[in-house]
Formats: sequence, C-alpha cells, structure tokens
Amino acid sequence: MLEESLEKVRNGDRVALAKLITEMEKNEEIRKEVVRKIFSCPVKGKVICFTGPPGVGKSTLIDQVVSILSDEGKKIGVVLVDPRSPYTGGALLGDRVRMQRHATNPNVFIRSLSCAENPEGISRTVKDIIKLLAFAGMDYIIVETVGTGQIAVEVSFVCHTSVLVLMPNMGDDIQMMKAGILEVADIYVINKSDIEGSDIMEAYLRDNVEHREGWIPPIIKTVGYNRSTVVPLVEKIKEHLELQSCAYREKIRGLLKTMFLDYVDEQCVKFLKRHGDIFENLAKKVETCHMDYYTATEILFQYLKKEVLKDES
Repeated sequence: MLEESLEKVRNGDRVALAKLITEMEKNEEIRKEVVRKIFSCPVKGKVICFTGPPGVGKSTLIDQVVSILSDEGKKIGVVLVDPRSPYTGGALLGDRVRMQRHATNPNVFIRSLSCAENPEGISRTVKDIIKLLAFAGMDYIIVETVGTGQIAVEVSFVCHTSVLVLMPNMGDDIQMMKAGILEVADIYVINKSDIEGSDIMEAYLRDNVEHREGWIPPIIKTVGYNRSTVVPLVEKIKEHLELQSCAYREKIRGLLKTMFLDYVDEQCVKFLKRHGDIFENLAKKVETCHMDYYTATEILFQYLKKEVLKDES
C-alpha cells in the first residue's frame, strides 16, 4: 500500500502526495517508514527557507516568488509552518490564504503544517515532509517558518538558501537577532521598503552582515505586493543556489547527525518512561529538589550499565 502511494507521488499525483503527508502528520510509524524508503533516492529539489519576525510579510513575499518561478515552468512545493497554541495544541494554518491564486496551478503544491514539537524552528515532521516533496520531483521547495527570535538558527541547516525577511523600524528586534539568525542568513530582505526607515535598516545591516567564503550576503529591498521588486530577490536566490559549495554538504551532514542524536535522546526517554521505575523515582527527586539532575543522571546511567552487564552475562 505504501509502495503504491510512493509510486503515485513519484509520478506527480498531487492527491496521493497530500494524503501521504496527512498520514505522516498523524502517524509517526508511517512517517518513519516513508523516510526509510525514500532516504537514499536521488532528488533535484532545492530548499529555500524564508524566516523572520512575525508581520514582516513573509507569506506575501513567498506568493510573489512562487508566481515568478512557476511562470518559468518550475515545480514548486511550499511548506508553511504555523505556530501551535501552548494551551490547546491547535494551529490556525492560515498562511495559505494569501496564496489562493496558486491553488489551481498544477506546478504548485502548498501545505500548511504546525510547528509541532519545535516552536522555535523546524520540527522533525516538517523535515521529513521536505524530503517527501523532494522525492515528488519539486524543482524548488519553499519553507516559511514561524516568526523567529534570536536563537531560531536551525532553519539555516535544513535548506540550500536561507532568506531572512525584515522590515523598517523594527528597533530592538534587530538587536535581539544580532547574535543568532542575523548571522546565518544567506540573503537579507527589507520588505515593506516603501515606508520610512528602510535606508537606516539597510545601513545597519551592511555594518553587521557576516561575509562567507565565496559569498557576500546581499540586501534586497522589496515591496511584497509589487512583483517587480521581488524579481531581484529571485535572481539572488538562483545565484546562491548555483554555488553548491562543500560547505553546504558539510552543513547537511551535520544536520543529519544532529537529527540522529535528537531522535536517540527522544527514544531513550520514551524507553525509560515505559520500562524503568527508577527513571520516575529519580525524576520525582529532582522535581522536589531532593537531588540535583547531574547526580540523578549519573545514578540512572550506573543502573543502565548494570542492567546491560546483567543481560550480557
């Protein structure tokens, strides 16, 4: 059944793609099986991440980028990551409303997803769905993150090109990002540049942009609803994508290793919760300040070592 669905996805069946993404969201086991089957398949899709604070116009900007690329006959997958309520666990998933004109375009596939377990970055589910979109034959995969803060730099490790979108008169918001996302973007965009303060922001960015080996991150001024101002941004994205340096390959290797270690951590905790009373006992002691977490961790691993040795003997 899964093999049949993947074959349909590979052949461009958008209904099958949408259904499989839904299954991957609902069922972790299906998601893992999909990744196992497609992990080593050759893909051509380039991943472009748009990030930045809430309200800077990321969705409107992406709408124009999608329009320009689709007019060139490119296949584009769009993943819009929305914030999840910490109280209800729900997500509005409303960013796609701004892109309704692409709903009937056979070359454009748009999907809204919750940020799930990673409110400051890209969840494991989203990363796996990006792989599926690449498997589906997309030329470009565009990802819009939730509104970022200072530390949400993970986005730069899941894409070929990261675009940081800002707007004039952000004041202290820029200072907050200086030691984080501001350092890792490949392209900077000052959107809504028709309002006062865009020149000041451009001067600030030029003083703070970090130059990379073989690439000087450009600063592009745009007005989201004006297509002509977005064309230079698309040109710079293509220019950066053509670099395909060794640095990118190393970055992806580091990401895969990090994903592996994160998943190991997650599964170890699940295992301990299911099979070890000692875990709950130690957790309770830490919660009630009867033991520090360093000591509790050392006791836990000493216990696990004894169990392993017991099994081996």
